[in-house]
Amino acid sequence: MKIRHFAFLFVGVFLLASCGGSEEKHDHSGDDTALDEVTEQPAESVVNPLADFKFHTMIANLPSPLETFHIIEQVNLYTDEIKLTPTSGVHDLSTAMARAYGYGVFMTDMGFMAYEHQNQKTLDYFNVCRDLSNELGAGEVFDRTITTNFEENTTSQEKFVKMMDHAFNEMDQYMVDNERFVNATEIFLGSWVESQVIAAGILQGRELNDDTRPVYEGIFSQKRHASDLINVLGEIDSEISPDVYEAVEDLMMFYAGFSDVESISQDDLSELENKLSRLKGLLLA
Repeated sequence: MKIRHFAFLFVGVFLLASCGGSEEKHDHSGDDTALDEVTEQPAESVVNPLADFKFHTMIANLPSPLETFHIIEQVNLYTDEIKLTPTSGVHDLSTAMARAYGYGVFMTDMGFMAYEHQNQKTLDYFNVCRDLSNELGAGEVFDRTITTNFEENTTSQEKFVKMMDHAFNEMDQYMVDNERFVNATEIFLGSWVESQVIAAGILQGRELNDDTRPVYEGIFSQKRHASDLINVLGEIDSEISPDVYEAVEDLMMFYAGFSDVESISQDDLSELENKLSRLKGLLLA
């Protein structure tokens, strides 16, 4: 299966980058009813200013989606199989926290299927993401940014990127406006983990060369982002599972062991994929 222009490697990155890409404010005062339906998530009546600052600093340090796709648009790689998260797993997401993680994971998978022009699978992930957004009390945001434009924009990669960029920015803004910073961070973490699981898997059996270098560089750059992520989670550690925090910390230390791009071996990629998959399992438990 050909990864067209290898656009997907950074699908997760563009999803994450888009969360903080706009300063535009929106009025969500009409969403109170839906928000009240979310009862499992502890109330976030006071947003931690330091956590909010670290979160948006982390987002700002990621490359913009259009810049990322421009860098990798001429890279062509081939892979026999990419393991995505089965949509059936959505039925196991029994808490608001797990659904927020899951939303980030499944949105990333939807992006990958759209880039591969797998229309039915894209639609399957779309339906899962729409249901999760409703359960998170943010269905109006999803419908306004994705549902109304879904069919038209999936026919064009450029339009799809812009739609997803807008959708994640609006979801992030909605969560911030409603003082649901923890949910925003959970969505971020789910997207980041899924994109890195796929990126590490794509490089299995592929040594560093001119074709694969942009992918390896994408893996290497995560050592900084993982460090930023653990700083954010440290501000909300009382709201997340200790196992999740420890798994992210373990990943941060693993990424820190890469001295440069050339130091990343196939054994490293296998171990990285295992660590990421373990973390994803904790998020979706």
